[in-house]
Amino acid sequence: MRKEGVVRAAGVVGLGTFVSRLFGLVRLQVIAYIFGYSAATDAFWIAFTLPNLLRSLVAEGSLSTAFIPVLSEWLTKKGKDEAWQLVNNVLNILVVLLMGLLVLGIFLAPKYVPYIAFGFPDGSPQLALAVRLTQVMFLFLVFVSLAALAMATLNCVGHFAAPAFAPVLFSLSVITSAILLTPRFGIYSLAIGVVVGGGAQLLFQIPPLVRRGFSYRFILSLSHPGVRKIGRLMGPATLGGMTLQANIVINRIFASTLPAGSISALLYAMRLLQFPLGLFAIAVSTAIFPALSSLAAEENMQEMRRVVSLGIRMVLLVLIPSTLGLVLVRKTLISLLFEHGAFLAQDSLMTGQALFYYALGLLAMGEVMVLNRAFYSLQEILVPVKVSLFVLFLNVLLNFLFISPLKHSGLALATSISMISNMLILLVLLRIRIRGLEGKIILVSFLKTCLISILMAGAVYLVLEGISSLVWISGMVSEIIQLCAAVGAGGLVFFLLTYLFRMEELKIVLSVLRGKK
Repeated sequence: MRKEGVVRAAGVVGLGTFVSRLFGLVRLQVIAYIFGYSAATDAFWIAFTLPNLLRSLVAEGSLSTAFIPVLSEWLTKKGKDEAWQLVNNVLNILVVLLMGLLVLGIFLAPKYVPYIAFGFPDGSPQLALAVRLTQVMFLFLVFVSLAALAMATLNCVGHFAAPAFAPVLFSLSVITSAILLTPRFGIYSLAIGVVVGGGAQLLFQIPPLVRRGFSYRFILSLSHPGVRKIGRLMGPATLGGMTLQANIVINRIFASTLPAGSISALLYAMRLLQFPLGLFAIAVSTAIFPALSSLAAEENMQEMRRVVSLGIRMVLLVLIPSTLGLVLVRKTLISLLFEHGAFLAQDSLMTGQALFYYALGLLAMGEVMVLNRAFYSLQEILVPVKVSLFVLFLNVLLNFLFISPLKHSGLALATSISMISNMLILLVLLRIRIRGLEGKIILVSFLKTCLISILMAGAVYLVLEGISSLVWISGMVSEIIQLCAAVGAGGLVFFLLTYLFRMEELKIVLSVLRGKK
């Protein structure tokens, strides 16, 4: 693919991600408005845990990771006809596996859901509701897994628009179902929206697949060399994904022992954290990955150290001020976005507490993405896996320590400390592996960024306090003015100081966001 095509594709994917995140935020706002924090919403999030976990782990995780390079190889070396045969083979195998998972997921739900909803009392209406919702939503796994296969296939043949924007349909489906069906079906309206949304993601991608030459054929061969290669690649990728998903499930199990609303508070706080992570950290780590892979293949450790250093510094420049900004505006942000309808002031307080402690680990979460990519480029996948297994154990231990004094906030703090540990361990191991990491340059950038961020935070704080003192402005109007003014003042101070300090990373970050090479 020519450079112009790569830039265009990056722009499409970036725009699709941004729009999808916005609609995802609206989806959360609608759920918060209609249902608030309640036993029913906690049951819904618990029920969504396993289908969503399997989606992340298998469909959009290990399968896509293993399928894309193999299909690309088949397209290059064996031609389109052989490639489409491989697609059909994988499709049919996936359908068989999904049908088996669907049957097991529905019929065994009464057995495994109580372990996920550990804190829900045995025989309680809340536990029974979680079981029924899980059974309804397991069909989502079938649709979204097939949609993920379609996405990977389309990306391999050079089409990015439909896969990038398909997730928007999921949010639209949940939003529509919540608004139209809640009076009749209550919390089940969300489950219906989830299933329909998964189906919509799949259907949206079928026309571009057909236009690019796909036609269905019944081919089912486990001995196919492409299938065997995909199977071998999926092993390490699955193991790595399992630790992340296990951490999510374990945190929800702990949260299920707390008062109603605790699970929802953690989920809403993490969703807000996903904005800076999704728009910046993922963009940076994705942008440097091809360069790292090429340098690792050439065994050019000197240049690799420089590229890793740049990646680390770019994430520092964005996520340190993002951390301080989220902490300062969290109350106004959460109130403005969610505190309507059934979502009460107490719900905002719980979400704000969780967001504060999650934000402490925001930088580490972003840096781990960069460091993991460095190890992947060196084809040392097991190093991050081993570290993540240790971090998973640490997170469980910290959950036990913090849950009693801090409740749901303690679970968020445990996650942040675990991610910081993950970052530090990977940093040390990578420094040893590539014999250095431009430590002095990174330290100088870190100190400059901290100083800039503190000054930016001072400006944000003064604006928030100044506007809140204007008694003639109140309610939503005040919140909108506060948030816009604070973000505007903070952004202006940040960019001015970054320019005055001649931060090289700013130019790179802006280039990444614009989709330039």
